[in-house]
Amino acid sequence: MFPDNTVLVNFAHINRVALLGTLFPNRQWCATVRSECAKSARLPGLADLRNAPGVFGSALYPDRAEHIDAQLIRQAMAIPGDDPYKHLGEAETIAIVTKRQITALFVTDDRSAKAAAEKDGIRVIDTWRVLKLAHRAGHLTADDVWRDCQALAAIPRGWPPCGRRSADLDGWLKS
Repeated sequence: MFPDNTVLVNFAHINRVALLGTLFPNRQWCATVRSECAKSARLPGLADLRNAPGVFGSALYPDRAEHIDAQLIRQAMAIPGDDPYKHLGEAETIAIVTKRQITALFVTDDRSAKAAAEKDGIRVIDTWRVLKLAHRAGHLTADDVWRDCQALAAIPRGWPPCGRRSADLDGWLKS
């Protein structure tokens, strides 16, 4: 499992970065995501990101060809006016996984990164599917997921693909 920083930030907001380590025994991250995570850990409310290096370990660095591919992938995801580093962590992850032929699950909430990864045959899930997986694996109750979704929606970080009532979420968790 490879995360992007947006997902790590979401899990830090709900103090569940360690849950990623529990759910995914085989996990890794690329150097840019690690760097983005370290920067994000300095922001208010994201102290749980300081636990990410213990969960993900040492980072994978792109070689020259992977670096070039990452730049091309990033450019394809970017829109005019984007910061030159926007999408770089996702692009670097996709380039490394693709070039090294790693069978991986990429966890991202970025739609353009999802499309790019799936185009290269990489399986992708988002924050919500991870929370659903944690519930199904018995690590979170439905009430835990409800509280986490409310907390993320309040800041606003989105909502799972279901209605915004507790009953809707319960039905989605069972589907």
